[in-house]
Amino acid sequence: MPHIWIEYSGNLALDTRALMRTVQDAAVGDGSLFPLAGARTRAVRVDDYLIVDGHPDNAFVHAVLRIGHGRSDEQKAALGARVFQALNEALAPQAAARPLGISLQIEEADPVLNYKFNNYRGYLAARAAAAAVPWPRTVVGAALNAREALAALGDAVDAAPYKGAPKAPVLYIKPANTYAQDGATIVLPADVDEVEVGACLGVVFARRATRVDEAEALDYVAGYRVVADLSVPHASYFRPALKQKCRDGFCPIGRELAPAAAVANPDALDIEVRIDGEVAQRASTAGLIRPVARLIADVTQFMSLEAGDILLVGAPQGAPRARAGQRYDISISQVGTLGNALAARRAAP
Repeated sequence: MPHIWIEYSGNLALDTRALMRTVQDAAVGDGSLFPLAGARTRAVRVDDYLIVDGHPDNAFVHAVLRIGHGRSDEQKAALGARVFQALNEALAPQAAARPLGISLQIEEADPVLNYKFNNYRGYLAARAAAAAVPWPRTVVGAALNAREALAALGDAVDAAPYKGAPKAPVLYIKPANTYAQDGATIVLPADVDEVEVGACLGVVFARRATRVDEAEALDYVAGYRVVADLSVPHASYFRPALKQKCRDGFCPIGRELAPAAAVANPDALDIEVRIDGEVAQRASTAGLIRPVARLIADVTQFMSLEAGDILLVGAPQGAPRARAGQRYDISISQVGTLGNALAARRAAP
């Protein structure tokens, strides 16, 4: 709530989109009494009507504002005055030009016989996060978080220096110089012949996350993006692979932000990578050692993630490779797509 109906006589030429926005903004105000996620406004043209003497110039605009139960009389009076003033100001040109009746009625929904559902809040949070932070402050990646990736190390996982499988997330950073847009051409450095295309689910945070419990971890998520973790092929996970992972443009980020509410289970998403249109890899987030909520909880135990930051849950084992002159495309079910062409750096003249 509020739900707003604006009826108007068919002899009025109104900018209904502007009028609906004006009335809804006046009703919602600062959002402290009526949340934006509950507002629904519609304009209805009425062609069959009779106004006083029936003269064809006579016109009307009538707004019905239905609100939830529980507001005080003072709050309802303030709401009515605010909306009616906005309605009159918006229709002042019409009132100056013709006979016009303007009315507003506030109704209160029954406290019991009132049933509703909406998932707008999650979408609003996701859109706000995307608009407020065009690029993330930080992108943190988790290595060896796919069961097949850890298994592929074989006996090497028990060798020095760690002598055993990781007991905590193995993390790396993709700094700001690596960020690139969906559709951009990624120019490979002169010393790089090919790159591994790590298809990653990127978890975008809606608010600051510090020492988050696993049971509440997904409440901190605004949504999900497709991210390509590009890297120069390398074998070592036992030292920071900065030279391999942190080249310019090596972290393309999908422009689509799938709201958290639209992704029922982030631990069961299909991933597909195509190179020049041919399927090069099929995988799933179902193979994560640390599922998304657990990973968020473990990482935020020792570092805070801010609104807009992205946590990469881990690339599947066997990332396909691509060379200059090729194009890769990544799709993650329920989330979106990302694609970039690769080019060789031109030699200096």
